[in-house]
Amino acid sequence: MGKFRGINMEYENKDICRVCKKKCCKKCGCDYYVEDFEVINKESMIKILDTGNVSVVSSMVIKDLKKEERTITPFLYLRARNVGRDVIDLLSLKRQCLMLKKDGCSYSLKDRPSGGVNFIPQEDFKCKRCDDPLEEIRKWEPYQNLLYKMVRRYAHMSVDERFKLDVLNLFVDILNENFEGVVEEEIKDVLSCLTNLSMCFPEEFECAKRKCLLTSKVLRSI
Repeated sequence: MGKFRGINMEYENKDICRVCKKKCCKKCGCDYYVEDFEVINKESMIKILDTGNVSVVSSMVIKDLKKEERTITPFLYLRARNVGRDVIDLLSLKRQCLMLKKDGCSYSLKDRPSGGVNFIPQEDFKCKRCDDPLEEIRKWEPYQNLLYKMVRRYAHMSVDERFKLDVLNLFVDILNENFEGVVEEEIKDVLSCLTNLSMCFPEEFECAKRKCLLTSKVLRSI
């Protein structure tokens, strides 16, 4: 599992992580790479999603169109599930990994997703990667149709419908400042995407504003 695991280097240093207080795991669960699975098919995907520890998530593909218009489409892959999130979690405020326990990751190094294994602890806490995470995510391209079917199976709606619903719920969380359990770095990352999201999903943004119970600082700044 994981193409870098055979290299002679120290993947895990719990002493460093203990001092760091596991900041990366508190920001989000780690990504699964295609190499983490011997077989990727309907049966294998259902088996891992049914464990309750994994979610179908997405990265956002942003394309510029004519007349300053943009579109955002989801690109699907798998990630260790975040606390309080569902098996289908296409877009949300990321939270602590569900597998993070008092003594660290509940998974052994052998069973841990490669996105976490290949994030190497450093004494100065400037942890380094053995890989390009975006390049590894792109390797899920041949399995998009399969993952789309998983969304339909578990969410009982299309990817487009679920993504729009997740966008709406994200807008509501941001505008109501529902940031409990979300680290500051993640909040900054999401806020940096807010302009693009509101441009591409104006109806959902207007609906979110109507749903909000208060006029937040974020709303006033837009």
